[in-house]
Amino acid sequence: MSKAKQQITLDEQAIKALKARETRLAKLWKMTVSQRINAMRKGELSLEQCAAWAARYPEQVPLLDGEFEYLAAFTPEVHE
Repeated sequence: MSKAKQQITLDEQAIKALKARETRLAKLWKMTVSQRINAMRKGELSLEQCAAWAARYPEQVPLLDGEFEYLAAFTPEVHE
């Protein structure tokens, strides 16, 4: 196979990455708000999933001291 046929264009790479992301997030969007909150608090959601949730539905993500809980949980202030 020639090098030209092996190369993937930037557009093709971006489309492939977006489809993979959609697949990873599909389970998240099927959950109810309470299921997402429970999964987040159990550590069952990835950072990517939490960030996507916060971007799409910021009003649903619990806050802790004015910061998204999934981020605030890792701050030193929370552990004092």
